[in-house]
Amino acid sequence: MKRLSWCVVAAALLAGMTAFGQEQPRILRFNPNGEGQGLVGNDRDASKVYYYYKSTADERVAAGVWFSPDFSGRMRKVTNTEFICILEGSVTFEDKTGHEETFTVGDAVLIPRGTEFSWKRTTNEKEYWVIFDREGPATGAPTSPPTFFKLNRDGPPGKGLTASGRTKEHEYYAGADGSSVGVWETQPFTAPGFHKTKYAELMLFLTGNVTLTTPGGQTERFKAGDVALVPKGIEYKWSSDTTRKFWVIFDADPPARPSSRR
Repeated sequence: MKRLSWCVVAAALLAGMTAFGQEQPRILRFNPNGEGQGLVGNDRDASKVYYYYKSTADERVAAGVWFSPDFSGRMRKVTNTEFICILEGSVTFEDKTGHEETFTVGDAVLIPRGTEFSWKRTTNEKEYWVIFDREGPATGAPTSPPTFFKLNRDGPPGKGLTASGRTKEHEYYAGADGSSVGVWETQPFTAPGFHKTKYAELMLFLTGNVTLTTPGGQTERFKAGDVALVPKGIEYKWSSDTTRKFWVIFDADPPARPSSRR
């Protein structure tokens, strides 16, 4: 994790152990304040964090909640991709070309691996985040200089979403590790059976109502504004009315596509 020391990570992992260390993985419902003792601070700055998920293959591939009243950092090139959804306050980024942009409540932002930028400032900013697509021996450098950008729920202006049967979507990002980020919509649909995932998926629901169930009897209902995380290796079934979501697939055994879009 780029913003906190590993001693803080260890404490936060203990706080979130029920989320990703349990014997039977469960569908997770994100809460802006985390669970249990909530967000954990550190001795370096005023930021706090809660971890909902971390990969068993690479503990730096993770997802959770982060808050900082006044964080800032130096210009640097990131070696991972990060998705954030802003819950409170605002954050301003600046890339190496001098491009500066401020993101506020409700914005979903992607910072692709290889982006050279700085966290210029935060103002009481709280966010959900996912870190994935980490640089490694098998991951080549980006083909063009990347930068941060806001995701549009309707897809890129002038392009929109591509329809295919009962669904339509736009993929904003595809990582070398089998990860992907995009926006997707389905007409009313109930999966005929359970599907075992080979990836983790964070779902940020934009419209509609969704029910996710597991063979063990867990039933979770989500509406617009809710965030779910389906851990890698879980079996689950999707049922919904017309629903649109941002997706982040990570910690994947490539190739990976979510069962809800089949």
